[in-house]
Amino acid sequence: MLDVPPIETFAEWDLGAEVQAAIAGMDIVKPTPIQALTIGPVLEGKDAIAKAETGTGKTLAFGAPMIAKVDAGRTTVLGLVLSPTRELSEQVHEVLKELGAARGIKTALIVGGEPMRPQVLALQDGAQVVVGTPGRVLDLMNQGFLSFPWTEFAVLDEADKMLEIGFIDDIAKILAACNEERQTLLFSATFPPPLLKLARAYTKDPIEVATASGMATVDNISQFHLKVTDENRVRGLSMMINSSAEDDVFLVFCERRTDVDRLMRRLERERFSVKALHGGYDQASRFRVMTAFRTGEVKVLLATDVASRGLDVKHVTHVVNFGVPRDIADYTHRIGRTGRAGRDGTAVTLVGPEDGRRWSSLRAQASYEIAEAENPRSVHPKRKPGEKKSPSPEKAKPQASSPEPEPPTDTGLDQVSEPTEAPTAGFGLGIMGSEPSVADSPPEPPATPEPQPESEVTPDAEPESGPEAETDTGSGFGAGL
Repeated sequence: MLDVPPIETFAEWDLGAEVQAAIAGMDIVKPTPIQALTIGPVLEGKDAIAKAETGTGKTLAFGAPMIAKVDAGRTTVLGLVLSPTRELSEQVHEVLKELGAARGIKTALIVGGEPMRPQVLALQDGAQVVVGTPGRVLDLMNQGFLSFPWTEFAVLDEADKMLEIGFIDDIAKILAACNEERQTLLFSATFPPPLLKLARAYTKDPIEVATASGMATVDNISQFHLKVTDENRVRGLSMMINSSAEDDVFLVFCERRTDVDRLMRRLERERFSVKALHGGYDQASRFRVMTAFRTGEVKVLLATDVASRGLDVKHVTHVVNFGVPRDIADYTHRIGRTGRAGRDGTAVTLVGPEDGRRWSSLRAQASYEIAEAENPRSVHPKRKPGEKKSPSPEKAKPQASSPEPEPPTDTGLDQVSEPTEAPTAGFGLGIMGSEPSVADSPPEPPATPEPQPESEVTPDAEPESGPEAETDTGSGFGAGL
């Protein structure tokens, strides 16, 4: 691993006044390690294979030198960035759009789930930089709307996720169609052997840099696990959120879409604002949810792993794994959504009796300690004098349910009412005073859903896996846990 050069400001690189001003406008002063390692060599024309943890500033690491070097006077695609999901592509596009605005660089967002015509028009308008998902980029290539004869930069962002989703063949076709004299830049948190083979096949004498050994997590994230039962898992999450500070923001990960939908029904009557995000929502709904979350209108976002890669919301204070992630890579990507931009963060994993084998395996892979929390409230950092708690139950007003349209649901699941939770006992008793949480009340039986047409599965939506999770039943907090 190369030593990080002692770069203190972006002004030490020849990025041009416009790009420097744009970075300053983002309130970014000191480059992160991955930026310090890669920006200089990329400006010098080198290819790069870069391994960096989630949330370390990879977008600027490739975006700043690329925007600084492309010619704003040309009307052809000079820079191509491929990302695994629509959400990540949108975020990368926003950063590059902001960086290039003062230089007159035009950008185009090319993703599935959106009408093609506006994207084709953006290309025909002379976009110099294209950001997109491999499926839609390849589609427009095959239709003759997109080509890369003069492309100077090809960037693969979150490359391991694209390999995992199954995009590796599409990526190979796209890279083979690009100008052979391009610079190729790959950024990823992990480099499995098939990905490393592809990276070395499509780069020329690249610099290979890493900012961390293995999958170490950032030091400013406090990590906990909380033992729960199937009966009190929802109750524990509710207590954790209700006992948090008023300005705390939660990102809660579930493994499947149906888990998100079920948890949303349980929490939407709570006094805190909550929304959900997964691939079953249409693009417009997903965009509204993400906008509300970024602007601070939402305290809790429930999501599948579609949001775990590249989600750049700096004010997330807590990441909660509602179940144990599949492996250490997923765990690291998820918790990297907090502790951003030098802030402190908290990560909590809820561990039930059925999670024992997976949790033991994950802890064995981790090179750090994940402490056990005594109760849902103990995961919060100690408040400073005068810091506000969340509104008290007596003063809080119920939130209106989410206005977003219902995503496609599993009709067999929704026709079964969830059992009522009994009053809780065990750790956490008294946190909520004498008033029970809404999560303790039986959920309203869902109406029989309208028949939904079978939706087409696209590579841009996250895959679902595994059998349906058990419906939450309830009789109190983990005696003996």
